[in-house]
Amino acid sequence: MNRSVLVIICDFLLISLLSLANFDQTSGEDVGPAGATAVEVQAVQDMLEVLQQALAQEQDTRGALSNQLATTQEDLDARQQELAERNRQIQEAERSLRESEARLRQLAEERARLQQAQEQAQQQVTRLEVQQQLAETNILALQEQLQAATSEATVSKATADAIRAELAARRDEVRQLQSQIGDLQQTAFAAQEEKGRLATNLTRVQTEALMFRTQLEQTQEQVASIVEEKERLQEHATTLAKGIDSVAQESQTLAAEIRENRELAPNAIYQAYLDNRLQSSSRATRSGFLGIRAGDATEASVVLFRDRDQVFVLYHITDTSLPLWGGGGDWQEMTVVLARGGQNVNLDSLMFVSSDPRLLVATLDAATVARVGVRPFEVSEDPSKFQDAVIVGGKEGYYGEVEFKLVPGLPRYLKMSRRPLGKIFGKFSPSKGDLAFSKSGELLGMMVNSQYCALVRSLPPARVVPLGKEIAKHRTSLIGAEVSRRLQALPLSLQ
Repeated sequence: MNRSVLVIICDFLLISLLSLANFDQTSGEDVGPAGATAVEVQAVQDMLEVLQQALAQEQDTRGALSNQLATTQEDLDARQQELAERNRQIQEAERSLRESEARLRQLAEERARLQQAQEQAQQQVTRLEVQQQLAETNILALQEQLQAATSEATVSKATADAIRAELAARRDEVRQLQSQIGDLQQTAFAAQEEKGRLATNLTRVQTEALMFRTQLEQTQEQVASIVEEKERLQEHATTLAKGIDSVAQESQTLAAEIRENRELAPNAIYQAYLDNRLQSSSRATRSGFLGIRAGDATEASVVLFRDRDQVFVLYHITDTSLPLWGGGGDWQEMTVVLARGGQNVNLDSLMFVSSDPRLLVATLDAATVARVGVRPFEVSEDPSKFQDAVIVGGKEGYYGEVEFKLVPGLPRYLKMSRRPLGKIFGKFSPSKGDLAFSKSGELLGMMVNSQYCALVRSLPPARVVPLGKEIAKHRTSLIGAEVSRRLQALPLSLQ
């Protein structure tokens, strides 16, 4: 109860007591019972009225206080809600600030890393250009040495031929002299009188013969020396030729290395894809209800790639009539035909690869590749050499650069960024079946879903599926069930 109300009630009781007391009557007079009762009743009624008024006033005060308390509580709740909203906004602002700072640091680190990679690439290109210039200079010098050695060998050969001719002439002269000596001896025996003259002639001829023999020996020594010099020159020319071959081989190696590290424009890669793609058609049939033949037909654009001296054609399972899941009827016959420029190639079989159940390949021999007139793509030996890849959509006709990342624990896959970084041509939405190329134009692999690319380097086969009527023995419904089990065994992100 309020303190002011208590004070009013106490005052009222005091006044009532004073009003009941009769100070004017003498002590000997008696007051009648009727008068006293009337006074007491009146006093009680007055007191009740005062109490009712006080109670009503107290209730009004309490109502006002309750209303004020409710208003104050509503204001307090509104202020608390406003304070909570401000705290939430402050927390969101702080979180956004932290995220912006983290993103800024990440971008700074990425920029530094890219600058460092660019500098290293530029240094490597400069080093390769210097090596190429040195190689070209060495080739020119060796060619000049080879020409000089060839000229010297030609001169030496001419000299040797002249000496041989002179030696032959000397030998003829020696034979003639020997014949003359025989004639002189016969003449000496026949004509004794001419013995002295013939003896003199014989001595002269023998002296000349000795001189000729000495010259002949010297000539033979010169010929042997010339032959030895010729052999030495030939050895030197062979050494120079080997050096030129070695330098040429090193130059080819440098040129190949420069070519492998040279980035191609996405337009050039897409043009290479257009120039070397093949049209594949898959047809499958089986007996349906009431003997009616049911079938399936699939068309797709495919490419060839070379891996370990073997040429393969690459398929996503949805590009064929093979089932991705179990169930359904079995195909009794299936054909897959490659076509380009009026040339058709019927495939004998398809092979599932062990790395991903959605990829299939088929082998082609060199004669078939030459007949269809396309160039197989080389497989990238180092997918991490570039930061971006070029995605080509065979069905939608789009292509563009996409950043990718290596995935720990998944060495056979690359994770493509959902947000394209480079210039995009056409409708760009990477999906399963798209091809991924490196910036140097080498084939990386095929997209198995919208994010992950399966690499095609060193693909070990998991199962061979013969085509034609032989496929009925393998039951395509069981093949689909096996593909489904293998797919469910993969991590969820790859499915």
